[in-house]
Amino acid sequence: MQEKESLGERLNRLAAEKNLKLETEKQARQRQEHINQFIYREARPEFERLVQAVEARALATNAALNDLPHFEFCKGGPYVKQGNVAAFLLFSQPIMNAGPISLRLTLGREPQGMYADVFSAPPRPIHYQFQPAMETSPDRIVWIGDSGEISSDELADFTLMRLSEYFLERKRS
Repeated sequence: MQEKESLGERLNRLAAEKNLKLETEKQARQRQEHINQFIYREARPEFERLVQAVEARALATNAALNDLPHFEFCKGGPYVKQGNVAAFLLFSQPIMNAGPISLRLTLGREPQGMYADVFSAPPRPIHYQFQPAMETSPDRIVWIGDSGEISSDELADFTLMRLSEYFLERKRS
């Protein structure tokens, strides 16, 4: 036969459950704050690492390009160009140590180029939007976009691949 729990025991159990729930919520808030601080602190250095990766990959890839124009990296943008098109990287963190933070990759005309289509509409730029997130193992920044989670090295390859695709589309037009 099962003993009936007294009112005092039920109240103590309820209090323990409530305390456990509050402690769990507190730990979740602290973990989220830790993640946010990590992202706020590491997003810009990771963007700078991304820019270096794009430049290194562009230079390394040039030797293997046959019929395509070579990539040229321009630090002032920063952007990388191929022929008369370019991939622009724009990092935005308006407030240090706070959000929102974003990374925009835009494919469009190379700004220093000369164009013969003065009387027609220029090609439409293509935009990709990313936000930084924390990869849990090991702790580092990854970029989250429509395609999911991507590392800076993968994003460097993505940038050059999309730039060449954009160049080839414009060449056919």
